[in-house]
Amino acid sequence: MKPIDRIRKTPLRRYDLPAKSEGNLHHFRRFRKRHFDVPVVFGDRKPLRILFMAAGIVLTLVLCNASAPVTEVPSVQQRFSDWARVQNERTIQELPGATPEPNSELDQIVNFNAEVQLEEIQEEIAEQTREEQARTVSRADTEASGSSSALKHYEPGELSYQTDRMSVSIEQKQKDGLTYYVCDIRLTDVSQLRTAFAGDDFKSGIYEAVSDIAGRYSPVLAINADFCRYHRDGVIIRNGELMRKQNIRRHHLLVVDAAGNMSAMTDRSGKQGLVADQLMRANTWQTFEFGPVLVENGQAAELPGKFYVNCNDGYNEPRTAVGQIGPLHYMVIVVDGRREGYSTGCSIPKLQQLFLEEGVQFAFNLDGGGSTTLYFLGEVINMPSGGKERSVSDILMFMANPVQTPVQ
Repeated sequence: MKPIDRIRKTPLRRYDLPAKSEGNLHHFRRFRKRHFDVPVVFGDRKPLRILFMAAGIVLTLVLCNASAPVTEVPSVQQRFSDWARVQNERTIQELPGATPEPNSELDQIVNFNAEVQLEEIQEEIAEQTREEQARTVSRADTEASGSSSALKHYEPGELSYQTDRMSVSIEQKQKDGLTYYVCDIRLTDVSQLRTAFAGDDFKSGIYEAVSDIAGRYSPVLAINADFCRYHRDGVIIRNGELMRKQNIRRHHLLVVDAAGNMSAMTDRSGKQGLVADQLMRANTWQTFEFGPVLVENGQAAELPGKFYVNCNDGYNEPRTAVGQIGPLHYMVIVVDGRREGYSTGCSIPKLQQLFLEEGVQFAFNLDGGGSTTLYFLGEVINMPSGGKERSVSDILMFMANPVQTPVQ
């Protein structure tokens, strides 16, 4: 330990002298305001604060605007679609249980293709646009003619064909501003009722005028069929060969059996693969996807309220339809339309009435509008609404002779 005499002692405070802090800090009081206070511009500082706040807001907005992306910002729908696609890719897993049967309702839900659905909607819009353009062309054509003298007119008995195997008589009728053709056709064999495709192949993917397709087969009479490559669904059997068996709900199915008798399937809730197999086992000769059914058992069929085509009375369009009177005895009615002063076209209920007046037992509506075409002995005898034939995917033909091996 250090000796006590070596420990430094704190000197005693002298109370008779002033504190050092009082003498050393007097200069801070002189310069405090000059160095640490903002000079007072206004008597009240509130306006200055408001000015600084406004300047800060303006500066913030300028910086935000400068940082905005230069490229176009995707829409909300696009960003949601991209997000949903990524999430599906990350989270989709194989469903538990058995795999859905092909063409079943569950299979349609699981394998829903939005792109195909969008394409179908776009095709329907394009079809409506083409029909509207056709109406415009037909009106211009009628106005340019100046009279009905340029329109086709046939005398009774002028359009007929007769052999020991086939007879065809066509009558042009006019009433209530409507011009239509009633074709009475008698065959001796179901194989004389044939079909053909544009490009001579169901899968060709091309379209041709009715006269171009028929010109390669030389039928006595031909009409446009159901434009089966347009709607891409349903059961398609042509000349006894199965072409397609896809699910569909919006059409009726015309069936021509091995004996040439016509019938229709209107309940499309079943599995079309099973329906097609059943029809093939029965040696079905032809099927057509369109409709609606007009006449059954000689009586007017109940028209659907909501259907692929507008079935309301007053909706007038060119029409093509086929019916049956008896065994191998058929009737085709072709209605011209969209031509003021010649023919306005007719509605589905009116078309139904035309068949009932002719005494048919069965009748079925096919594709119409700008597709409506009647070909007889190498010539188009009606007046297609667009001023020329529309290219289609398939036609229905009535041949002079049966094929070498008739259907049993």
